[in-house]
Amino acid sequence: MGRSRTVRKRTARARWNIWSALLLVVALAAAACAPQSVNTTAGTNTTATVDTSASLGDTLNIATWPNYHDPETIKRFTAETGVNVNISVFGSTEEMEALLRAGNSGMDIVVPTHYAVPGWIADGLIEPLDYAKMGNPDLSGWNPLFIDQPFDPGNRYSIPKNWGTTGIIYSPAVGDPVTSWSEFFDRAKGDLSGRAVIVDHQISTIGSAAVAMGYDLNTTDPDQLAKIEAMLVELKPHLWAITSDVQPAIRNGDSWVSMAWTGDGVQVVRDNPDFVYVIPDDGGELWVDNWTVAAHAPHRDAAYAFLEFILRPENSAADTAFILFPHANPAVLPFLPADVANNPVIYPDQEAISRMTLSSAEAYNSEARAEMWARVKSSS
Repeated sequence: MGRSRTVRKRTARARWNIWSALLLVVALAAAACAPQSVNTTAGTNTTATVDTSASLGDTLNIATWPNYHDPETIKRFTAETGVNVNISVFGSTEEMEALLRAGNSGMDIVVPTHYAVPGWIADGLIEPLDYAKMGNPDLSGWNPLFIDQPFDPGNRYSIPKNWGTTGIIYSPAVGDPVTSWSEFFDRAKGDLSGRAVIVDHQISTIGSAAVAMGYDLNTTDPDQLAKIEAMLVELKPHLWAITSDVQPAIRNGDSWVSMAWTGDGVQVVRDNPDFVYVIPDDGGELWVDNWTVAAHAPHRDAAYAFLEFILRPENSAADTAFILFPHANPAVLPFLPADVANNPVIYPDQEAISRMTLSSAEAYNSEARAEMWARVKSSS
């Protein structure tokens, strides 16, 4: 791609096949024993409503995504409860899953994307949530797109943290706007050859290519996958990069157009107002990350104390304003800064959302898609 015509890769939210994930188990288990710590030695005083009894202990371990939690909100939780929060960062749901499957992960709370939840439930990797320990949150008014969905009927095992879209960022250098996946893939082989980036994540990239070709985002149809593979193999020599760390290339001008998730779009447009993040006209991916409690969590009471704390709208709002991904609870909105609550990139309107499709567990678990994506990335 680009000047070197090589495709660079950095994994973040990337689709790992099971073998590469298993190779990470030993290293990740070691990381879990000594996780990255958030400095929780300071914080503002709040009115304590969390159980601060000795049963909470003084430690909580969370497996989550990079830059996905407001440090000041974490500090307030520690000030309220005396529990120190250790954040272990993972680049994909598959990495989190590999650690849980290895056993004795040391994790208490895990934040997977929705499509992993059914498998985790079936395999006993997460426990049914104890709503009483979380203050009995009422989810009835939450965004119905993410509540009581087939991946977790009744939200017995998971509660939404933040959600988002997979869309397109482009710079003024593209000339004519890129407003659909069909335009994205066509122009990446044409006038934008050498300037396009796709994410290293089979759900998002295969799904977006499927939409561009008129197929369902979650297709596992063999004939359709074969046509998508041929298109992506043809596309690859024209790419600047296959990477889930999309921001550096578009910020420095190496890339002019990129597949991206909501947070990337918000951050780039915030810092570069001439750039545009769009939800494609022909549709695309909708996703939601979720709070779950690991089976055999070593600090179970602390985990539920944290969930009770973070689910309070004012605390969810502080977290949302920091990470710039939308929240599923509308009660959060009054606590958000106006430039966040009213930002159409963060909170798309209903017309835009109506074009999107929630990615599926079937697509996530599809060996055919995983193997096809591996072939695309290894093609010359």
